[in-house]
Amino acid sequence: MQLHRPDLRSVPHQLRALVTIARAARDGFGPPQRALVCAMQNVIFRTNEDLDDLQPISPAELAGHVEQGNQALQLIRLMIVVCVADGPPCLDQVSLVAAFAAALATDEPAVRVMAHLAKGRLLRFRLAFLRRSHIRHYFRNTYRMSGGFLPVIAAVLRFRGVLGEDTATVSRFKALETLPHETLGYQFFRHCVDAGIAFPGEKEGFPEGAIFHDVTHVLSGYDTSAQGELKNAAFQAGYTKAGHDFFTWLIAMVLHGARVNLTPFPMPNIEGLLGEEGLAECMLRELERGNSVKVDLGDAWDFWDYAEVPIDEVRKRLGIPPRQLTRAA
Repeated sequence: MQLHRPDLRSVPHQLRALVTIARAARDGFGPPQRALVCAMQNVIFRTNEDLDDLQPISPAELAGHVEQGNQALQLIRLMIVVCVADGPPCLDQVSLVAAFAAALATDEPAVRVMAHLAKGRLLRFRLAFLRRSHIRHYFRNTYRMSGGFLPVIAAVLRFRGVLGEDTATVSRFKALETLPHETLGYQFFRHCVDAGIAFPGEKEGFPEGAIFHDVTHVLSGYDTSAQGELKNAAFQAGYTKAGHDFFTWLIAMVLHGARVNLTPFPMPNIEGLLGEEGLAECMLRELERGNSVKVDLGDAWDFWDYAEVPIDEVRKRLGIPPRQLTRAA
């Protein structure tokens, strides 16, 4: 998901639209929404407007100030993120986003997906979301790596705890412990062990094609806490080139902002999380940082080609810049 710098003349109008969406939240313009819009202003718009002085804007007025295309698409996506800053979106917010999207001639599938959530259609929401998310690429990668459809089915059943251990696959991953500590392979092994994550091939272990998510944790430098997942997801979305790039970021926002669990695992439920000082800005800076990565790690990138390489060298080869310090850091 590539960030685009808006035309400075359109920035006040884009901020007015974001504040209009934030104010439509069930509990109004609260600390999480405020922190998120402030972070967008700092990282993307690079202005210092007083948000409380901004007047509402209509879809027709906004359309006169924002170019169609990438600028409009990015703004609609930012609106959606604001909608899930603190709890599920309400119908007023989703209706406003849909009206803005129509006025900007922008077709973002997430608008329709989030409408299911706002209307309480949870099953339809889950199915629509997962169909567009990066989860399907886990299976595509597993198919490519294992060489067939049946191994994919076996990996899914093993993940669900139905099948027993694939000892050959597990042994290959556990052998990473013997590598020098500075290598990507050893750091990935340590990450999984410390976080209690099962290896591919173990019962309840992710299919091998999904490991790029946890490899990304290692490369980005963030843990698996709710805060770490938000920042890591933004970084991952930043380097993702495929059509599910926005959903890669949005799934973390739904899990930890809206507090709607789309996974089969228990998730922390922390109210007002995005209101933590510096967290929203750090998340957006990770999205920007991910834009610098030279390859999409979820698209036919082979972890094993880099497993024995020192992690600093891996970051250098992939073009991963150092983390930017924020107040949260």
